[in-house]
Amino acid sequence: MSRAAKGPYNILYTTSYGYMKGGGQWSLYYLLKHLNRDVFHPILLCPEEGEFAEKVSRLGVDVLFMNTGRIRHLNLLSIWKLVARMKTLGIHLVHTDSPTQTFYAGIAARILRIPLIWHIRTNEKEWLWDRILAFLSTRLILVANAITQRFPWLRRTNKLIVVHNGIEFSRLDTISSAVELRKAFSLSKETILLGCVGRIEPRKGQESLISALKYFRTNNVKLLLVGHGEKAYLKRLHGLCSEFGVSDRVIFTGHREDIPILLKEMDVLVFPTTTEGFSRVILESMAVGLPVVATDVGGNSEAVAHGTTGYIVPVDDAKALTDKIRELIKDEEKRKDMGAAGRARVMEMFTIQQNVARIEKLYHEILHSSVNTGGVIH
Repeated sequence: MSRAAKGPYNILYTTSYGYMKGGGQWSLYYLLKHLNRDVFHPILLCPEEGEFAEKVSRLGVDVLFMNTGRIRHLNLLSIWKLVARMKTLGIHLVHTDSPTQTFYAGIAARILRIPLIWHIRTNEKEWLWDRILAFLSTRLILVANAITQRFPWLRRTNKLIVVHNGIEFSRLDTISSAVELRKAFSLSKETILLGCVGRIEPRKGQESLISALKYFRTNNVKLLLVGHGEKAYLKRLHGLCSEFGVSDRVIFTGHREDIPILLKEMDVLVFPTTTEGFSRVILESMAVGLPVVATDVGGNSEAVAHGTTGYIVPVDDAKALTDKIRELIKDEEKRKDMGAAGRARVMEMFTIQQNVARIEKLYHEILHSSVNTGGVIH
């Protein structure tokens, strides 16, 4: 699509949720917050109203609402509406972050000969749909090098670009730790607090962490499980705590809005997930000076420098997980040194400024090309 007038490029962003579902929404939020508005004019398309839509609107971003429906039930009306909206808004580029939005916006963008970027935050393969959606996309942004394994047929092309998530240090550094937090959870100053942050569900690995806790025969080590989950699974975890005799050492906080404050009160972050893209929680933990013990999945090993900022352990290896946690529990100096190294690593490699700069560079490359790899003419 040729550019008809001077001024900022109109970028249409899509999201699957109007509320704060998880790290993906936060990553998009910070991209929109730090985007160069002199060059790019962001417009967000949401399926519903909610906290995320409200927060983005407060940034001064135009927020529109439209629910396209699901892929399995092809909605031609949604495609027609998207084509009409893109025309009216004068969209120059589309940036999506979910399969459904990529499918519908991808078809509309093809009709209008507009480039589209699909931002991929997970490593879960969909053999057929990955190929269809990759065909509809001009470029694919992957949040970790590990995700390139999901698209082996594209590895030798220039369609894949890795852009790691970025952290806004100014927000984290202005948040002070809460003195009353340990008091609220009846924790002494000497208590070593292990933390696990994320949705409470089987793939996040909380079961293996609770199992590991039974090997620490001391009441001086507590585990903070931060996140919400289904009642049935929470009941199962509570049952495991009782079975292993660690109920008095595991604290279920439920959903919390003050994650950075909680992180600053922890001593070690443990991330035993069985599947992952590129965790914001790991980056934020390192940014506030926490050592991290994480499983070797997705981009975890790209964030954590094994032996320097924490440890990477095999998935479902209870012994390895337990051993590395024990090392850090026993050695306060190691915790401090690894925490400091982790913060330095994030400052060097994973800031929001670096993240946005790489994405803006990609925008320029696509928008200034006469023809992109997907065959869309600009």
